Amino acid sequence: MSNGGAKVAVPFGRLERSLAWRYLLARREHGGASLIAIISFVGIFFAVAALIITMSIMSGFRATLLDALLGGEPHIAAAVDGYPQEEATEIANIIRATPDVLSVSPYIEQFVLLSANGVRTGGVVRAIPPADLATMPIFKDGGEAAIAGGFGEGRNGGNIIMIGQYLAANLGLGVGDKVEVVTSQMRSGPVGQTPISKSYVIGDIFRTGSAQLDNVYVFMPMEQAQILFQSKGRYQYLDIRVKDPDATEGAMQAISDATGYSLLLRDWKTKNRTYLGALRTERVMVRLLVTIIMMIATLNIIVGVVMLVKNKTRDIAILRTIGLSRAGVLRVFLMVGTALGSAGAILGMAVGILFILNIGPIESLINLAIDGEVFPAEQYGLDHLPAILDWNEVFSTGAYALFMSMFVSMIPAIWASSQDPVKALRFE
Repeated sequence: MSNGGAKVAVPFGRLERSLAWRYLLARREHGGASLIAIISFVGIFFAVAALIITMSIMSGFRATLLDALLGGEPHIAAAVDGYPQEEATEIANIIRATPDVLSVSPYIEQFVLLSANGVRTGGVVRAIPPADLATMPIFKDGGEAAIAGGFGEGRNGGNIIMIGQYLAANLGLGVGDKVEVVTSQMRSGPVGQTPISKSYVIGDIFRTGSAQLDNVYVFMPMEQAQILFQSKGRYQYLDIRVKDPDATEGAMQAISDATGYSLLLRDWKTKNRTYLGALRTERVMVRLLVTIIMMIATLNIIVGVVMLVKNKTRDIAILRTIGLSRAGVLRVFLMVGTALGSAGAILGMAVGILFILNIGPIESLINLAIDGEVFPAEQYGLDHLPAILDWNEVFSTGAYALFMSMFVSMIPAIWASSQDPVKALRFE
């Protein structure tokens, strides 16, 4: 297109791109990008990489902890301690036929005192029928090791129990050792009221991946627990597992409709509201903190591009006199600032992704460098540093860095386009 024989530059065309590229690659002594612009590029790179790595590790922590939590706790718990065992079984069958319900298992849960090798500590006994071990996701083998160890065999369910790994370590127990379980129930004797207690044999030591569960839980056959806790012929709760643990509200409504609203229902989200809220708040605050750091890094682009404009004032005046419009100058320096931010964002995304994809070897290398463990398994209850690469998080982080780079580049670009070529040529 022509106007009076002069060509009009195409917006973001070859001329403007070549000018922006030339200014970026020019040496500093020739008025190229300043040290501050380079620092802004490095800052954006580190901020993007740090945000991707941090959020991926936090997502891995959250997923691992929730998997362990949902494996050990019912998605929905229904209180049936007021019903005889036969009636509670009928209610379980009704719930089992409800849409979206995967399994229903009765259980008893009581706080106890555990004693072994001169050590005493608190614990939680979870009693379930041996046949229902397969419904517990925390047991990777479906409870086969416990069954092979004699869990549920013998008179009244036998005396074989399962114990969490860290709880067993605290008590100095191994498979085949004995532990005394002391309950809060009392019985009368010659010396008055004494707590009911009994010794049990460790048939299996389990590990769920959650220190919270592995440090307190003991699993016991249902028949034996009914005798120990004086609950013969009764269950305490029904463990209800649903297809989508994040959408328990609909399942709870369907269960209430099917049972005539006769049960007190409580889902895992209600029970762990404080815990989940803390995870959510922590995630939001970390994202906010790193986002602010990224914002500060992009603000350096303003200073870098302003200094570039100062160095190129004469060039801008010459370009204006030979026909480059104010909008053309604006676009040139907008591309310069955006290119700095985009390059930092792309490199940061690449490094963040590679870090997460190779987090296992990187963790091993760090452990070797510090001659220890940066992530002690005994403390966190996890075998390795968990990380889940969330592609939505990756691309949203890159998009945010790109947007901020374009936004802050507008300020020096507008200033460059407002330069008076006559004054610039006179005083430069």
